[in-house]
Amino acid sequence: MIITSAPGKIILFGEHAVVYNKLGIATSINKRTYVTVSAEAESVTIESKNLNLKKSFSEKELFTILRKIEKLKTEKDFERIKKAGEDRLLASFFVIAKLTEKFGFNGLKVSIDSEVPKNLGSSSSVFSALVLATTTLFREKLSKEEIVSITNEGDIVAHGGLPSGIDASVVTYGGYLQYKKNEGITPLDISFETPLLIVDSGEPARTGETVPYINKLKEKKTSLVKEVLDRLDEISHCGLRALKTENLEEMGKQMTNYYQELRKLNISTTKLDQIVQIALSHQALGAKPTGGWGGGCCLVLAKNQKRVTDLINVFKKNSFQSFQSKIGVEGVKLII
Repeated sequence: MIITSAPGKIILFGEHAVVYNKLGIATSINKRTYVTVSAEAESVTIESKNLNLKKSFSEKELFTILRKIEKLKTEKDFERIKKAGEDRLLASFFVIAKLTEKFGFNGLKVSIDSEVPKNLGSSSSVFSALVLATTTLFREKLSKEEIVSITNEGDIVAHGGLPSGIDASVVTYGGYLQYKKNEGITPLDISFETPLLIVDSGEPARTGETVPYINKLKEKKTSLVKEVLDRLDEISHCGLRALKTENLEEMGKQMTNYYQELRKLNISTTKLDQIVQIALSHQALGAKPTGGWGGGCCLVLAKNQKRVTDLINVFKKNSFQSFQSKIGVEGVKLII
């Protein structure tokens, strides 16, 4: 039996823009997924405790999934990939199919237990831990770069065919990192405590809808989307400088700027907007949604820890759940 763990993540700057080779800044959070893998006779069984789902596939069925998804990827049929990904366990089976293709078929029993909220790298966290657990059971060793690659294959199914790779990278490597699609990751040496609050809108994250939506919008309104993406890139660079110099006020300002700019593409929601407005009206340094938008969570930057506590109470009074999490934590790791 093998047990592995991978963290969740937050994107400080760069969501959606990273898909188009713009700068992204992200960090891991201490909400983790735990994957247990053991040998099984003739099939692959996956049980997700969070989703209350359990399913088994034979070797033949596993390779049928592999061929089907690979064909859709070749055809760039993102709509059908997205529809396939509505089967909540299919992406995990696809990850195992990719490993089976590489190392040969072995029967597996997989148990997934995740505390990572949706919109905070929950799928990438599952896939990264799953890759490490499965290859360890197979007595194979992959580099972190290879784990990222296969984790991202899972995200292709989970998010409709267009993940940037930033989620897969940060949950695998851990810590703070900057990312560009054509350059990969650059780890960042950030050691100060950031008084950051994560606020849940209560709405399901819609990454699988918002990513393809912006891709289509880019085709229809090329100038508008290009202008927004270029501006987002500028903001991310300003945010990176603020982070490196521990300038919280500037970092907060750029977070809010990012929100205001990306909001022009109509992927925010009333509740996300409400969270940002509550934060700013109660002296937060800045606020923005994180991840795919269309729901999910917001990041709120406070001046200090006392203000974080005050903001938690404010959001509670406004019926929003919020929490702090240690950030910059270790990436995917073997437990047993």
